[in-house]
Amino acid sequence: MFRPGTHFFAPGKFVPAAVLLLSATFAAAQHHGGHGVTVGTTEMSRPDGVDEKDTLKDFHHALAVQARTEQIAEFQQMVKSTSDAQDKLHAFAKAPDQPGRGAVTTLDQSLEEARTRNKKFQEGFSESQKSGLKEITRRLDKSDSDLDQETKRFDQSVQSESATSELSAHAESLDKALANFSNEQLALGREMGITLASGRDVTFNLPKVRNHATIGARIMAVDVSGLLSQTAAEAEQRTFRLEAIADLSELQRSITEILNSQLVSNRCGSRLAVRRATIVAASPASSLVLQLHYERWSCLRLSGQSSATELAESDGTVEIKLTPAAGESNALRVTSEFKRIDAPGVMADDLRSGDLGDTLREKVSSVVLSALQAGADFKSTLPGALQNGVTLKNAKFEDPSNSGLKAVLQGQVRLSNEQVNLLASQLNQTLSAQGAQVAAPAVAVPAPQRK
Repeated sequence: MFRPGTHFFAPGKFVPAAVLLLSATFAAAQHHGGHGVTVGTTEMSRPDGVDEKDTLKDFHHALAVQARTEQIAEFQQMVKSTSDAQDKLHAFAKAPDQPGRGAVTTLDQSLEEARTRNKKFQEGFSESQKSGLKEITRRLDKSDSDLDQETKRFDQSVQSESATSELSAHAESLDKALANFSNEQLALGREMGITLASGRDVTFNLPKVRNHATIGARIMAVDVSGLLSQTAAEAEQRTFRLEAIADLSELQRSITEILNSQLVSNRCGSRLAVRRATIVAASPASSLVLQLHYERWSCLRLSGQSSATELAESDGTVEIKLTPAAGESNALRVTSEFKRIDAPGVMADDLRSGDLGDTLREKVSSVVLSALQAGADFKSTLPGALQNGVTLKNAKFEDPSNSGLKAVLQGQVRLSNEQVNLLASQLNQTLSAQGAQVAAPAVAVPAPQRK
């Protein structure tokens, strides 16, 4: 579910035309200021009085100008270069009375790179994009021209060693021109279906990151995504609620194999093997159902020889309740307790009151905790701006729409406005890198030659 104020990244994908048309209809209603669309069995009515032809026009326009996957990656790089130029200009503006030649040269190079990437991006437009984006690119070209003029005035004032006040005035004018240039770029991106995170947002979608849990000799993938939502703001500090979702479906699929590798059978005494293990996902605690094979052996040593005799053998089923929780210093724990034991005689006694039951529950808790900790390893799964500030408040299991076992890790983080801006920048850079990977050309591998 997307929440208001949330920015997300969605590369162009082919979806059924009926879905696109319905989405375009609702989008058009918002675009034209309507209060809603009533869908009947044979017709659509528009309270705002906009003709149905306008809806279809918006739909076709959105398809014509939609960014391709490689354009999304290029757009991210273009916006990043503009942001870098703004950072360098702001750094220069902090000490305008001593402009170093190196700093001015670096600033000029950044401005030139931003304008070059802007031109290159537009050169990649298809004919339908050139036509559909004509008006917005006209405004962007105008802001580019204004930026060029202000850059020249700024450089002239630096070269002529103008007074600090005059230099500051030219720097301020350049900053306004650069901000307008940036705003027009973002407007172009929105028109093409590309949306970027901003430090002004109150919610942020955190992209999926793959971490790994090592359980014995097995390395298991744990995918983590999340949502950051602002809950309070005071002066320069903002408080956010974190909800990270760790996908434990690989643990769920492999739990039988994993548990058998963890259970060590003694030659003498009680032996236990897992025939089948099933995690039944539920919120806030889940259940693990185990179909077990039990054996009890006695060992005797006579004349220096040891012999083992089987005393009992049976099968049974147990259900273990798994409850995750968060403790101090972001520590996680998983408690396990028997919900039911369906087993005969000696097997049931060993599980209820012997070391066998305690060992089984401890192994189960350890395995599940290892996977859970991979999801809560915030230094690996969260953007740099969040890694050191999150306080873990709660942990629970859930199974949304029967899509597999998930762990929900809830926490809180306080960020300054500067840190929020850094977070937005890091998210955009991550999405840019993902877009570049998607857009990378496939490498053809030649077939082996027959001898």
